Amino acid sequence: MNLDRLLNDAFGIYHQYPIVVASVAVVLIFLVYKNVKASFKIVLLFLFLAAFFYAISLFGDVFSTGAKNRDQMINKTRKLID
Repeated sequence: MNLDRLLNDAFGIYHQYPIVVASVAVVLIFLVYKNVKASFKIVLLFLFLAAFFYAISLFGDVFSTGAKNRDQMINKTRKLID
């Protein structure tokens, strides 16, 4: 998962659901206008959660690659034994 794919997905959502995206943007702008401090905390929370889930997805790819290589090594060993 890379930044280019994330941007393409975001633009895809914007092109599929422009009314929903516009209404969410208006609500967010209204919330920022009414209470700047609380909205800044919410934005920081979402950024932290996004970074956390991005890191988990990267680690998941690494672990799945390691498991795949381990299975290949086990299969090679079984073929040599047989």
